[in-house]
Amino acid sequence: MKNFLSVVWYRVLPPAYGGQKGIALFNQYLGKKVPLTCLCSHDNVPGKDLSYQVVNVLPVSRFQFWDPLTRKKILARIREQSFSHIIIEHPYHAWIGKYIKKTGTRFIVHAHNIEHLRMKARGKFWWWLVKGTEQRAFALADHILFKTESDQSMAIELFGILPGKCMVVPYGTLEKEQPAAHPETRRDLMRKHEISPDEKIILFAGTLDYEPNARALENILEDVIPPLMKKRFRFRLLICGACPPATLTLLNSLDHVTATGFVPCIEDYLQSADVFINPVLSGSGIQTKNIEAIASGCNVATTAFAANGLPRYLSGTKVFVSNDHDWERFADNIIMAASRPAIVPQQFYDEYNWQNIIDKFLEKADG
Repeated sequence: MKNFLSVVWYRVLPPAYGGQKGIALFNQYLGKKVPLTCLCSHDNVPGKDLSYQVVNVLPVSRFQFWDPLTRKKILARIREQSFSHIIIEHPYHAWIGKYIKKTGTRFIVHAHNIEHLRMKARGKFWWWLVKGTEQRAFALADHILFKTESDQSMAIELFGILPGKCMVVPYGTLEKEQPAAHPETRRDLMRKHEISPDEKIILFAGTLDYEPNARALENILEDVIPPLMKKRFRFRLLICGACPPATLTLLNSLDHVTATGFVPCIEDYLQSADVFINPVLSGSGIQTKNIEAIASGCNVATTAFAANGLPRYLSGTKVFVSNDHDWERFADNIIMAASRPAIVPQQFYDEYNWQNIIDKFLEKADG
């Protein structure tokens, strides 16, 4: 009988940003298919209608990976129940794989990126320790889940992983088909933010205290808006995402810019925008904001870096990609994307719907 344990060392409930949503939704849809317990840090706050059990007893600390008391808590839970599969989010609790090696329990590592490369790029001196942890986790794993084909290929090359135990499990979408258009939602949004009928709505969304998003916004203001102005393109840039009050005031003082702060329903903005822009040039894994925008039916203008993991069949119709730092081309792509509304291929929803993703995962997990 299947019985899954998910070990999540940080807060994902309630989910706020892409990484948290990815884990929360993966578990929600997995829990609809099989019994699932999520053993997580105590700052997780489970909401109603969860499909799985939450045991939030782990500490809120990175030191938990070496803490004997934390290990005892995890081992106690493993001994109490007969789990058929144990999933760790990120490789840091790799030691669990060694403990269960002789029990017949399948050990699954959910790798959201190549962790040590992310640390190295950020100048963290301990990146080589992280690489060792990844090496150990991947060697012990029965299955490894990656977010993109490129991450999977890179990990196979770097760590000598057997391709047969790897699987791409992308960030998913709730939609099974393109949502119906709601012109009244767009009209309400335009009235709320005093947008003229002849202005195209350009949307950027992201928490601005996250460094890659903050740098992307700088590039928008310094490198993207000027060429749009020179081309006499009529637009309003909407910036959605939590940020300090002073930053919000500063952004709203700029021409052609409206900063909303956090919005409770980003879907209304995505379905109303003419084009979603993502000029991010750093970070890791797949850009979840791109998936959300496409799923909502919005065209996307993005950098090559941020387009990593997106299906190629969307290129030139729903997704318009420019080379990194080629801001002139990025501006041209915004104009092009804003003038070419297109239907999202059903293939996208078939591949990225969470229910289908979990079904494919379970087929692999049983192998």
